[in-house]
Amino acid sequence: MSTVNHTISDLERIGDYSKNIMEYAQKLKEQGTTFSEIALKETMVMESLIGQLYEKIEIAYTETSETALEAAYDIEENIDIVTETMAQNHVERLNEGVCKLDVGSEFLAMTSDSERVADHLINMGKVIRLYS
Repeated sequence: MSTVNHTISDLERIGDYSKNIMEYAQKLKEQGTTFSEIALKETMVMESLIGQLYEKIEIAYTETSETALEAAYDIEENIDIVTETMAQNHVERLNEGVCKLDVGSEFLAMTSDSERVADHLINMGKVIRLYS
């Protein structure tokens, strides 16, 4: 029962972070601002990685697949690296005047929340080790 509660909690947190991300996007839209082209490409890479991670976790969870879970861990490690790189690149863009500070805070928050979604997906996948 405890593992079910943890999984539900992880799903709720993923929902919370997803809502935050939507609110950041809505705020940017209302302000009539957007990320730089480079920052948009970085967010698309992150989105793709989160999608890949979700697919592996779904397989790991529904099929109790250790192989899928290991692949998910690899993707999550890549997400951590991409998150760090995105933050570093963002600082460089700010220093170069490519990005604006007001948009930058949304970019960093979105990046951080995306990485947290990945962490909660991994937590869900770990449950299979209790049953295999």
